[in-house]
Amino acid sequence: MKLKSDITITRHLNRAATTGLAIVLLVAAAASVYAHGGFDHVKGTIVKVSNNVLTVKTTQGNVDVKLNDKTELTKDDQKCQITDLTPGVRVVVDIPEGSKDKVAHSVKIGAASKTEDHHEHDTHK
Repeated sequence: MKLKSDITITRHLNRAATTGLAIVLLVAAAASVYAHGGFDHVKGTIVKVSNNVLTVKTTQGNVDVKLNDKTELTKDDQKCQITDLTPGVRVVVDIPEGSKDKVAHSVKIGAASKTEDHHEHDTHK
């Protein structure tokens, strides 16, 4: 009789574990969608800005992103100008998810890349 009760307990534990795993996966998926905020992110350093097209060097290669009068440009949480988009500066560009024309919703400007800073120090040796 003990064998039958052990099998029943094992089935209940397996069912509970499967249900728990499903809940964890569901929560993780929901969190990643929420964190994504409906935007694709382009992270990297500025290569150039020409004719309202921002070229960003990413780990996957260069990405061209269009800028328009609705694109929000910020640096240190303050509005800034297109002239602040200079080569070597790190950026995070938010593009509406699934956008075919890649028009930036926002561009967050960071510091100059460390490789650019390192290169400048090497020239002083």
